[in-house]
Amino acid sequence: MVVLCFYLRPYIGKIGSLFAGLFVALSPGMVFISRYFIHEIFFVFLSLAMVVSTAYFIEKRKPGVIAIGWMALILLTCFLPSTLTLASNIAADKTSLLWMMRGLFFIIEAGLIFYVMKMLIGWNDGRPVYFLLTAACVALLFATKETAFITVGTLIIAWGCVWIWRRIYRPAVEEVDPEINDRDLNWRGLVGAIGAGGDRVLLIVAAAALIVYIIVLFFSSFFTYGEGISGFYEAYTIWTKTGSKDHTQNGAFAYLRWGLRLEAPIFILSAVGLIIAFVKSRHRFAIFAALWAFGLFAAYTLIPYKTPWLALSFLLPMCITAGYGIGQLAAGKSNESRVAAFGLGLAAACVMAYQTYDLNFVRYDDDSMPYVYAHTRREFLDMMRTIDHYAEKSDRGKDAQIEIVSPDYWPMVWYTKEYTHANYWSKIVDLKDSEMIVAKKGEQDQEVIRKYSAGYEYVGSWALRPGVDLMLLVRRDLADPGAEELYKIESLR
Repeated sequence: MVVLCFYLRPYIGKIGSLFAGLFVALSPGMVFISRYFIHEIFFVFLSLAMVVSTAYFIEKRKPGVIAIGWMALILLTCFLPSTLTLASNIAADKTSLLWMMRGLFFIIEAGLIFYVMKMLIGWNDGRPVYFLLTAACVALLFATKETAFITVGTLIIAWGCVWIWRRIYRPAVEEVDPEINDRDLNWRGLVGAIGAGGDRVLLIVAAAALIVYIIVLFFSSFFTYGEGISGFYEAYTIWTKTGSKDHTQNGAFAYLRWGLRLEAPIFILSAVGLIIAFVKSRHRFAIFAALWAFGLFAAYTLIPYKTPWLALSFLLPMCITAGYGIGQLAAGKSNESRVAAFGLGLAAACVMAYQTYDLNFVRYDDDSMPYVYAHTRREFLDMMRTIDHYAEKSDRGKDAQIEIVSPDYWPMVWYTKEYTHANYWSKIVDLKDSEMIVAKKGEQDQEVIRKYSAGYEYVGSWALRPGVDLMLLVRRDLADPGAEELYKIESLR
């Protein structure tokens, strides 16, 4: 995503694209969310890729190596898993035949994709590659997250508003910017790029077919789950309900409050970039990026559903708008303007670098921080070390029997993967000889006392995440001197 910002150089300038990439790289939220498994970063990347592909298509650019590579990779991803499944069905349990069929199908598919890419590159100098990349990004957006319709809708509205603003307000004298040229980024340019006659029909049909195919492919889990296709509609129906009922406790101005606390440099500089873009009114893409950023910010502010990761959708275009603002200040005729531009940019980068370090390496489990949302507390690792201690003390090591009766335990599964006898029950069960038991503190106190007092002692409790504490019980013959009788646990932390 950082590299993709550099492809915006023709539209926000060299300095603007460099600072946009820098802001994306240093954004506390971008870095934090990207460090754990959630689809938001990929979703935001797709929105930027869609915008870049569309802009390059309108300008009738020839596809570069990266665009061709991405198109080939998308085609390979679309067809390879299904062919591998077909190979498995044909070969059944014959391992040698399975790998032979997989190799054969891969060679055939690679050859077909090479042939298709060769035709695409030869069609109108390869420009349709960008149009098809845009179509693929749209499909993947809708296959990734239900909020795709908000992003795509905002982008379309922003594009229309650029035309409206430039009709309302145009500077008396339009200066020619030698570094930024986005005059073709309009409806006329799009229609011209699509072409006419058979080319137009074929391109639109190909893009529509690609969108439908990718959505069906992913919602059907590569044609292995037919019921998933109907889930496409159901997913959006469910979100229209959860979007107005769930996660509403943070208040209407949550994003503004969170943003000013951890993303203040981006918020402030993007506002500067917005003002410059609208006052100058000569750079279509800059106006579009500003509307994209603050349009999504307004949309998510109006929706009652508030979660930190949704902020990334408008933080990305804010970084672009902020970079544009710095670039325009740096392009000023006075030395003071240039000094102010680089001073603001570097100061913002320093503040963001510190905040990113603090959030991601110091306070990553502090739920008072905006982006920390039900994350695992670091003291959970102390409990795992205690479990390791008692496992070694039992002389069974990784074969020690651990009974997890707590209904809440994730991500403990990952930490016990080497324990061959870690059993997850999610409820109180009858136990006798197991070395350790992990239960939920508070909710299961009474049942634990009643069931396990005869054979186990209480070692301690540790926070798993906000609102969930786990307690560790060990068999009496293994308990260290500091362990307590179970009847005391209600009065202990």
